[in-house]
Amino acid sequence: MVDIQTVSIVIASASVVAGVVYYALQLRHQTKIRQTDLVMRLYSTWGSKEYLEALSKFMMMEFKDYNDYKKKYAPSPTGFSEKPEFIAFGTVGTFFQGVGVLL
Repeated sequence: MVDIQTVSIVIASASVVAGVVYYALQLRHQTKIRQTDLVMRLYSTWGSKEYLEALSKFMMMEFKDYNDYKKKYAPSPTGFSEKPEFIAFGTVGTFFQGVGVLL
């Protein structure tokens, strides 16, 4: 015959196992939600007006070599440049650097 103590041990053990299984399932679900959120944030950045304008300026840059690029678009040695092409280059570069870090 089964006594009360044995039944309570079985119920406690089953509840611990059920809790562990539930927690593992929640961790998997949270991982999927975080991945989906990350992709949606990347798409919102990729499609933003500011990024698309910067990408357009970046794609319109014309230069022959590095020295030509420096002469036309690089900031002055004295400080930060307000050239829109330089800012566009930084915006596009930062986005892809972030994607690379995630990869």
